[in-house]
Amino acid sequence: MNIRLFQIGWNYSQDGPGNRLIYHFQGCNFDCPWCSNPEGRSLQGSFFVKEDLLVPEVCPHGMIRDGKLIDRAYCKECEGKECIHIYRNQGISYTATEYTIEDLVKKAVDARPLFYDGGGVTISGGEATLQFPQLKKLLEKLKQKGIHTALETNGSHPRLCELLPFIDLLIFDLKHWDFTIAHPVIQNNGASVLQNLQQCAASGQQMLARITLIPGFNTSEEDIAKFAQLFIPLTQLGTVKLELLFYHDYGRHKWEAIGEEYGGPEKSMSKEDMNTYTQQFTSHGLTIITT
Repeated sequence: MNIRLFQIGWNYSQDGPGNRLIYHFQGCNFDCPWCSNPEGRSLQGSFFVKEDLLVPEVCPHGMIRDGKLIDRAYCKECEGKECIHIYRNQGISYTATEYTIEDLVKKAVDARPLFYDGGGVTISGGEATLQFPQLKKLLEKLKQKGIHTALETNGSHPRLCELLPFIDLLIFDLKHWDFTIAHPVIQNNGASVLQNLQQCAASGQQMLARITLIPGFNTSEEDIAKFAQLFIPLTQLGTVKLELLFYHDYGRHKWEAIGEEYGGPEKSMSKEDMNTYTQQFTSHGLTIITT
């Protein structure tokens, strides 16, 4: 039972406490047009192209011409994928790599000396719950090894609460307070999201709830008031903290690299925008943290 990842990395305190090993699971069931990791959206993976480093010699099928990958559909079905497996180069890579659960547990155990300041393993995405059986088994084994675990999720999987016994910190990325509004934009009706949010909070689970503020999507005065109405009783439980993330377009170049068009707003938020929105949330009685 293998797990498909698009990246393994490290960060400090941004996705859970301390120094953390991050497993980015391939595949997502939301289609957010501003996604900063679009290479993780397709469960099957995507070709990631750096055109300034692309050379035709790495493709024996003639799919690279004039610094372009001319037929990505053909490349995706290519059985040999010689450009990846034989003629390895910096101009083209494939985002999906499969690992056994045992491999990922061993990496975490070997990395234990680096988990300082309360660190551990964070499982992110994409959306990790798309590979639910593998995710559950990995979390179980990490907990058996005494490793601090965090899961970052959009909260959409109907069986999310089954994972709580194996999670020390749940990072819940809430896109919108009303998925009838969000659905046409992210292409998902979020059927289980708000119910999961309430159930996970009521369970006593340590939770960091995050709202990424996207201009024109969830930043109106009504949106902020509705978010506040949702989160005030949850944060009063003492186990739920709220963080605001602010829109940026740093992932724009990645969309070009996978051959897709970026659909987010034109400009990143300014510091003035961030301050204004933070003040609006706190004016409703919410405490906002920063990680």
